Amino acid sequence: MKENDLVLCKVEKVTNTITFVRLPNGKQGTIISPEIAPGRIKFMRQYVVPNKQIVCKILEILGDNIHLSLRRVNSKEKKEVMQKFKQEQAINVAFKQILGERLEEINKEILKEFTTLSEFIDAAKHDEKLITNYVPKVNQESIQKLTEKGKTNLELKQNILIKCLEDDGIKRIKKVFEIEDKNISITYIAAGQFKLKLQTENFKEGKNQMTEILEEFEKRAKENNCEFFATDEK
Repeated sequence: MKENDLVLCKVEKVTNTITFVRLPNGKQGTIISPEIAPGRIKFMRQYVVPNKQIVCKILEILGDNIHLSLRRVNSKEKKEVMQKFKQEQAINVAFKQILGERLEEINKEILKEFTTLSEFIDAAKHDEKLITNYVPKVNQESIQKLTEKGKTNLELKQNILIKCLEDDGIKRIKKVFEIEDKNISITYIAAGQFKLKLQTENFKEGKNQMTEILEEFEKRAKENNCEFFATDEK
């Protein structure tokens, strides 16, 4: 885990000033009251209740002290983390049904190299040999089907506003948006307004790729004397 990561935590203890939570790696984290919700909190338990799962953002890691925020997580981020958690639960159930008594032994070997079974399945989508390395031959076909089920694409979106005041502004905008990638599409909305869409199988990798794309577009915009703005689609 690192700063700015989103994590699913379990609330353990609630006081008027600090909320104590348990993180996925078993460590304890803390949330001070200003990071629970904006403004003055009248009833803390409207936001945090013992044994409830909440999505938090890591603000700072100081040795064993992990400081978190609840209020800095938006609804879209919360939804994505919860979906990932449900996916992990589903994969765990599937592994148990497929591997039976050998589950613990095989999981132990997989988790030496991968953080979660979901991470293993994501890797196996791109490298089928991983399944043969860890899973007995009799179960390989069933595990392979799990990777096929997981190949649904996510779609990341950005709203883009671009202004080119030169006489050949349209030509310059086309230069900014020149890109050869079948997973990327740019749609005209209105004067100077466009929507950028990126198809990806992995949310985290997709976010990194989207950042690189936007940085490249912004660089080209400056080179072509254009103003460039990008915002997440809500």
